[in-house]
Amino acid sequence: MENHDSVFVCHLRTPQTYAKIAANYWWPDMRAWVRRWVQSCRDCGTRKARAKEVIPPLRSQGVGDAGDRWALDVAGLLPVTDKGNRYVVAAVDYATRYAVVAAVPSHRAPDIANFIVEKLVMVYGPMRELVMDGAPELNGAVVEALVNALQAKQHTPVPYRPALLGLVERFHRTWKGMVAMFVSEAQSDWDRWLPCAAYAYNGARHSGTGYSPNELMMGRRLRTPNELLRTSGVFADYHRTLVRKMAAATEAAKKALSKDQARRARYYDRQVRRHSEFQVGDKVWVLRPTKGKGITKLAHKWVGPARIEADAGFDNWEVLRDDADERVIAHRSFLVKCSCPSSSLGVIAERVLRDLVEEDSGGGRGHERGGTRRARLGEHGPSEGK
Repeated sequence: MENHDSVFVCHLRTPQTYAKIAANYWWPDMRAWVRRWVQSCRDCGTRKARAKEVIPPLRSQGVGDAGDRWALDVAGLLPVTDKGNRYVVAAVDYATRYAVVAAVPSHRAPDIANFIVEKLVMVYGPMRELVMDGAPELNGAVVEALVNALQAKQHTPVPYRPALLGLVERFHRTWKGMVAMFVSEAQSDWDRWLPCAAYAYNGARHSGTGYSPNELMMGRRLRTPNELLRTSGVFADYHRTLVRKMAAATEAAKKALSKDQARRARYYDRQVRRHSEFQVGDKVWVLRPTKGKGITKLAHKWVGPARIEADAGFDNWEVLRDDADERVIAHRSFLVKCSCPSSSLGVIAERVLRDLVEEDSGGGRGHERGGTRRARLGEHGPSEGK
């Protein structure tokens, strides 16, 4: 269709395309016909589609016991240190907020597996659940075999929706701020200060639980050197006191976490927006952010059209791409309805052409407005454009 697809009009929006056509042609339901054509244009859909911001209600994952559920993530690429380290592997326990970190030179699957075994399992015991993002080194055969051997469950959030890993993401932000206070100007010694940041984090009172992570995980506060200058003179039964304190702290922390989750949900749900509702069978565009230096500004960020196959839960949908025969799971914030599938354009064009031919064969001149002549789709119709 030269009034929309050609280089002389460069895929204008519906009002501009309609005005361009209406200056020379007319046919019944022309405005609706033009709107459907523009909405079904694949080039326009993959470039100009705009996602409607969707903020679903906040959902609680529950509290659980210490060591039951860990969130694991990798931060980097960081400045190379004198020891050759460039990445930080971190894991945070959901129940206690206790953090475990390690500086590593690479983040391959064996490195992640060694961290899980040596830093988590051999110290705090096997976990029930492990939450990691979709990076290949975190979801490869090595880590999967390890998780299966531990009889644990692995959870992975959908791409570009890291909210499920918010706990460890916030810890990354915290330790970076701590390390930045002591790192050298060359930033080649940040791995020297990383254990200090973890010690400070685990020893600080957490706003969600009311206790420090180390109190809930180990049963005692982490001390600073100045505290050793004072002694209480009281030597209680350490084991009995430890058990009593840990039981009381764990119960209080669970109650505090439940209250904190309810408070966060109450404030978060004020901004809940449900602008898009989908059903199985709907045609949609799927957001696929472009990667690569210098190619993101003019790239087409939407792919498809795709068909919604099933509800994947938590506002995620399983979709099947028509253009690539690929199944993906996407959050509904990354889906936009494709109003008129390209496969229906031929049917629409044939129907309009048939109506005009029947009208012309009736002997009448039909509708004419201000000298504007009616188009004969056999000469200037949609069959030429797509």
